[in-house]
Amino acid sequence: MKIRFVLLLAIFVSVTAIIGCNTKESIPGKAATPPSLLPVSGDYTFQRYIEDKEHTEYRVLYSQVPESKLVQVKLVQELDTTDIAESNNFYEELEDGIYGYIVLSEDFPKDWSAKDIKAFPKTKIIGYPLEVGNEWTEKLSDLDVDITYHIRSINTSVETPAKTFNDAVVIDFEEKDKDGTILRTGSSTFAPQIGWVRHESTDEYLMDVHELVKINE
Repeated sequence: MKIRFVLLLAIFVSVTAIIGCNTKESIPGKAATPPSLLPVSGDYTFQRYIEDKEHTEYRVLYSQVPESKLVQVKLVQELDTTDIAESNNFYEELEDGIYGYIVLSEDFPKDWSAKDIKAFPKTKIIGYPLEVGNEWTEKLSDLDVDITYHIRSINTSVETPAKTFNDAVVIDFEEKDKDGTILRTGSSTFAPQIGWVRHESTDEYLMDVHELVKINE
C-alpha cells in the first residue's frame, strides 16, 4: 500500500525549519524567519474523527535520523486485536522548503539508513518563503495526482484538546486526479516547536479530522 503525503499525514503534510529559531515577525502576513514547525523529538497523541464521530487514537513520535537532516515521523496505533500498527514518514528541510519522502511500504527496508530513505522520490509539502499567499503544485506521477498547496496564515490561534497554540501556520491543499477532477480538499495546521497539530480533509463522501489531544511528557 502506498503512503500518501497530502501533510503530512499525509495526512501529514506536513511539515518548517527542522532545527530552527523562534518566529520573528515584523511585517503582517510575512515571517522574517521561518518557525521551527517540525521538532527533532516528541511524543504526541492524536484522535481521528470521521464526520464528527470518534474513530481512532494513535501516537506520533518524532526523532532525528542519525548523521542526517532527516526527521522520522512514526505513527503507532493499537488495533482492536493485540496487534500494533506502525508506519513511518520522513521529512527533510532543503533551501526551498520541507520535502516529504514518498516511501512505499512494500519497499521499506527492514534495516534502513538515511541513504535508503533518500532513494525514494520526494515531494514539497511546505514551500519557502513562508509567506501568506505562497502557492505551489506537486505532481505525484506514481499516484496519478496533483496537489496544490496554499499558505493561508502564519499567525493563527488554534485550540486543540491538548492546548491552544498561537502563531500557528495553516496550509490549505487541493488534490486532483490526472483529468483535473478534485478528489480531496483540506488543510493542515502546524505549531512552532510542536509540529503538526490538526489536519482535516473533505472528499466526495465525508470529512476526516485529525487533532492533537495530548502532549506526552
